[in-house]
Order: sequence, then C-alpha cells, then structure tokens
Amino acid sequence: MIPYLILIFVPLLFSVVASTAVLKEYHGKWSLSVGIDRNIQKNSLLIPVFFIIFFIVLALRDESIGVDVKQYRILFDSIAHMELDEVFQKEGDLLYNLLNWIVSRFTENYRIFLIIVAGIILMPIAKLYGEDREFGFLKIIMFMVLPVFIMIFSGFRQAIAFSVGTIVYKYVREKKIFKVLIFSFIALGFHHSAFIIFLFYPLYHINLKRRQLWLVIPVIALVFAFNKPIFLWLTELATTLFYEDYNTEITETNAYSMLILFILLAIFSYAVLDEKRADQETLGLRNFLLFSVLLQCFVPLHSLAMRMNYYYLLFIPILIPKVIKNSKYYFNEVGYLANGVLSLFFLIYYLIKTYVSCSTGISSLGTYPYIPFWQ
Repeated sequence: MIPYLILIFVPLLFSVVASTAVLKEYHGKWSLSVGIDRNIQKNSLLIPVFFIIFFIVLALRDESIGVDVKQYRILFDSIAHMELDEVFQKEGDLLYNLLNWIVSRFTENYRIFLIIVAGIILMPIAKLYGEDREFGFLKIIMFMVLPVFIMIFSGFRQAIAFSVGTIVYKYVREKKIFKVLIFSFIALGFHHSAFIIFLFYPLYHINLKRRQLWLVIPVIALVFAFNKPIFLWLTELATTLFYEDYNTEITETNAYSMLILFILLAIFSYAVLDEKRADQETLGLRNFLLFSVLLQCFVPLHSLAMRMNYYYLLFIPILIPKVIKNSKYYFNEVGYLANGVLSLFFLIYYLIKTYVSCSTGISSLGTYPYIPFWQ
C-alpha cells in the first residue's frame, strides 16, 4: 500500500512549490519558489510530481500487477520473432502489434517495453492535466478514484487508446478536424473501442445549456429504463461493424455507485456553473460528463459499457475544477468549499478501498497490493 500512499501524499507536499519559469514576475527564469499565495498554488508542481511518481510506480511494478500484463508479455515475445509482413497479417489491433514489433527490434527485454508503454500512456494525460494546475489535488485524487487509473496498470492497448484520446481532445478544442480524424484513427488502431472517440467533436461543440435539460433528462431516464434491449442492439451493431464477437450475455454487475456519483457531479456542474462566465471548454466538458452518465447507464448490465466510458471519464477531473472556478457569484463560497469536501471525500474513499484491497488481496484488474519487480 505504501507506493499508493506515496503517490497521493508526496505530490501534496509540492502544492506549495512552483517553478518560477511559469510565474510572470520572474520573466521565465527557472528556479523554485515556495509559498502559500494563490499564484504559486495555481502553478504548483503537484500535478507534474504526481505523474512522475506514477510513471515510476508503473515502471517498477511486478508483472503480476495487472491481470493482462503477463498475457501482453506472451504477445510481445511472439511478435519479437515475426517479420514485418507477418505483423500486418496478425489478428488484433494493428498499431499495438506494430509497437511491440518496433520495440522488439531494439530489445527483447519486456521490462523496457513496460517502461516505454508507461511513458506513452502517461505523457499525453500529464500534459492535459498540467495545462491548468489549480485545484491540483482534487484532480489527481478524482483521477485515482476513477476506473481509468487501474486500467492503466493492466489494459495497455486501451490505455494507450484513451491517452491518444487526450490528443484528439486538444484538436477538438482547436477545431482542427483533419488532425482530429488522424489521431482518432490512431487511437482506433490501438483498441477497437476507440470508435467512441469520433463523438468527441460533436459532443464538445453542441450547444447544450441548462435550458436544454428538459430534453436531455428524459432521454437519460429512458435509456436507463430500457438499457437491456438498447445494450443488446448496440453490441450487435458493434459486432457487425468491427467483426469481433462481443460477449453480449447480460451479467448484472451492480455497478450503481459510479452511476450515482456521475449523476451527482452532473447536477453539481449544472447547478453551480455560471454559464455566462464559462468558456466553451467548460461547457464542452460538461457535455462529456452527461454522455458519460448515459454510457454508465449500461455498466450495471455489462463491464463492456465501462470500456466505452473510459474515454470520457478522463475529463471529469478537469471539468469539476472549472465548474468551481466559474461558479455563480452566490455559489462562490459553496464552490470553493466543494473543493475541500470533494477532495476529502475522494481521499477517504480511495484510502479505504486501497486498504481493503491490499488487506484481502482482492482488487479490480489485480492492481492491489503493489509488488515491485525485484520481490
């Protein structure tokens, strides 16, 4: 459990440390500045330090951490002895297979491959999260509570795909449609579930404000009420489009807690946000959250729905701080109080969950307890 505690509390120490290169009064000269004033906290090293430690945790973990890691080793070893034309003929996600082949040209050391994959996954996410460092602790603790965090330990293909999704998001903001399409297809090349990324652009730019909720809420309610037939139809459609036999058998997962959480966050984002102050990014991210709620309606039926939702969950920790910063004037105190309340709530939730998982040895995707590779 200690590495996960380090991952939480060591970055917190850097919430009062900032690089003076990003502080205007130092005119780009690099050094460290320590203090509790707002300017330093808005530019603190908390988020960069978190992702550096997270990278080290991923790089040093044993192959038993993550249920798919050993299977990926078998794939890596097999592709290492293939010719390039064989890689193109091999079943599976082409770009991930090519990544294995390219790395294996330089080394057949699987540990090095794990380190490279960790870097590929984390760098785009770290860059996106680091664009706005205010409310940094709330961002990282929300990130650690969401299922994307543990997926990074196990599902290399999809983790790379939703990491590429953050690059797609950058070009969606800039309305660079050609680059949006290019990187969307790159993500699709790493995992077939990335087709959901193609909805980024319309969802981000659609004008969906508070007055349109009377249309949205009934749609979400109907989807939840009829989630079984809708889910079966969607999986049949996905099977037809991607030639993959999805297991469409309904298995009750009882995953209602996350659905309730996302609904509460959606209510918070609509009730507190001042839409006149909010920029397009905040409104677009709020659309992502609503769509995430819609996808989450299917998760209690089948874990496949969560795979679709990973691509949107990454953006929730970015949205909530923006809602707090752009809250209605009579919600200003409530908004900033929410930062502390939410941070404390998610921290306690994560610590309890991690303690139970480490104590029992039972965890989602085999992530807990942590075992370094040298043990």
